[in-house]
Amino acid sequence: MNVTLHAPLHETIPSIHKAARSAFQPQPTTSAGRYFRAMAEFVGFTEADAAAIKQSAPIIEQHMSEIVGSFYTHLLRYPPTRKFFLKPDGSIDQEYLELRMRHLTNFWLRTATGVYDDEYAQYLEYVGRAHTARGANPGIYIAARYVIGQVGFMQHAISTLLMRELRETDPARMESTVEAWDKLLMVLLEMLTSAYTTEQETVSFNVLPTVDKGAVNRLAMTATAREQNGHTIHNGKQIHVAHVDEIPDGCRKIVEVEGLSIGVFHHNGAWYALRNYCLHRGGPVATGALEGDTLVCPWHQFRYNVTDGRLLVDPNVKLDTYPVTVANGEVYITVPAQPVEAAPARPVAANELALSDLKPGQMGRVQVDGRAVAVYNVDGRFYATQDQCTHMGGPLSEGELEQDAVTCPWHGACFNVRNGHVNTGPATEPLTTYQVTVMDDRIRVTG
Repeated sequence: MNVTLHAPLHETIPSIHKAARSAFQPQPTTSAGRYFRAMAEFVGFTEADAAAIKQSAPIIEQHMSEIVGSFYTHLLRYPPTRKFFLKPDGSIDQEYLELRMRHLTNFWLRTATGVYDDEYAQYLEYVGRAHTARGANPGIYIAARYVIGQVGFMQHAISTLLMRELRETDPARMESTVEAWDKLLMVLLEMLTSAYTTEQETVSFNVLPTVDKGAVNRLAMTATAREQNGHTIHNGKQIHVAHVDEIPDGCRKIVEVEGLSIGVFHHNGAWYALRNYCLHRGGPVATGALEGDTLVCPWHQFRYNVTDGRLLVDPNVKLDTYPVTVANGEVYITVPAQPVEAAPARPVAANELALSDLKPGQMGRVQVDGRAVAVYNVDGRFYATQDQCTHMGGPLSEGELEQDAVTCPWHGACFNVRNGHVNTGPATEPLTTYQVTVMDDRIRVTG
């Protein structure tokens, strides 16, 4: 699918919006258009969807003030977003607020034209970057959650508007147009939030590969059955873990069993075994802190009940668990006779990364003695510093790495990752550095 409609902007866009559009012109890149088309194909956004959106433009334009007004009323209600529109004395900066409203109006009117060529994709890329510390004003940093919230708000507002206007007169058109907008907004969300990722690997736009649907379906049957039957193990085999004295109450042991990493816990007089693979990003959850019955993944602090593996924020999902047996002073676990496919290469400890996960120009994050540490690959050589910027604590691992310089995403402070020295302010204190060693396929960071 190749969405490259070259129709002009809708004739009713006022000159003020055209002026605002010219002020938002991005620096051209070579990949934005291809990435937009790749994402459009992924979500099933077609030429017909673009045409449906273009046809809805008059409705969007007619009610734009209602949408924009509701959106900014929402932002001004909450202190975390209200602060962006206040003068030093705490009053609303109406001039700046109006400017932001104009930019937002231009963005959605331009989006409603149905023109999604390379220029539009570059514009999206620019808007996404403008919300980060890599935008035109490094002093402005809008957290990704607020960009996500904006897209979600607009999706609801546009869907509600279209249903209100078309439900009685043309229900078929209502359904197709709402669906078209939903798909487009999925693409927009990816484009806008991609500016925040530390993933710097080149995106591939090769021809889509052939997928063995049968193999995928068989794997899906196995996975869903395992999830639906409560992770019951049939035809399992016992594996010796340790003598009971080797794991005192309050302690644990990590064991590797045929591609599975499993944490065995002796907790409050009972025994539990959980798969050492966080449901969020595959972090080494069994190495995390244990707070009462709560096991905290060291990567992103996802929390689980150690007694049953359930995710606290959603008890319907859980880590794989394994029966534990104690006999004659020896501890055993029961694992599947046909073990699941081994997880992708991942750290085996909180202070390690898989060598294959950190390519040149990329950053990662580990934990060393409970402290977050950023790890950098600079032309094949590895360095590590504290993850917190010495200015205001911004997460350096979410910033930008260029050669041996890392830039904080919050306020633009720049440091040399080789020695932690400050390259540019507002930071004044250097970073703490850590020792990095490479052993086999692991990157290990120590104090």
